[in-house]
Amino acid sequence: MNAMMMLTSLLLLALLTLTLSQTAQQQQEKTSDEPLHPPQTGPMSLLFGQELHALQMISEKEAQLVSLPSSTTLSNVEVVGIYFSADWCGPCRQFTPDLVKFYEKVNSKKGSRGKKRFEIVWVSRCRDWESFGQYFTQMPWLALPFEDSLGPLGETLSQKYNVKSIPSLVLVDVESGKTITKEARTEIPKDLNGLSFPFRGPVDNFVRGVVPRPIRRLIGGTVGKIVKKVINVLRGAIGMKAI
Repeated sequence: MNAMMMLTSLLLLALLTLTLSQTAQQQQEKTSDEPLHPPQTGPMSLLFGQELHALQMISEKEAQLVSLPSSTTLSNVEVVGIYFSADWCGPCRQFTPDLVKFYEKVNSKKGSRGKKRFEIVWVSRCRDWESFGQYFTQMPWLALPFEDSLGPLGETLSQKYNVKSIPSLVLVDVESGKTITKEARTEIPKDLNGLSFPFRGPVDNFVRGVVPRPIRRLIGGTVGKIVKKVINVLRGAIGMKAI
């Protein structure tokens, strides 16, 4: 209990110092070189470009592809999964039905502030347009446009998340654009009810439980690094290994 109180006090003191420093720096930047009309871009449009595709039913047996603005479409979502998959891949065909059930299970409850808890963007590895369209009918989520999936944008995403094989599922925090886990493909079969979703690490869970949300938003990923350093100092003091 004493160690936890000490950890919390050290953390809040470090955060207060960092927050004041960054606030002053940001204020100075605003008055010096901030453009008059800053571009309206966010983490999701940087990841996926300007548009995503969805299937819209036009009859009981017919559907059409519709284009949706990526940032607006994902603005009311907490976590986005980037799903690399293809119709010709046997493990993909086995995993996709389980992912559909998991997706529906997680979204059966609303997230914080009424947001959708989980959305998926499929990055196709299909070999042609016809295969893409047929496979997409099995998915209730969004997709990167087919031409983008096989082009530079799809390759950039693959390299960014070090995708070496498919199926692969990366979970990303929509608000910050930070990676939560690259191992969702292996985590989901062990937790089909989504009790541990979105599979955040212990440091991240501690930060979200202790640090107020406005401060987390202000200093982004820095807070996690501070927490980890403080925890490791305390663990070292009592003879435990660093995390």
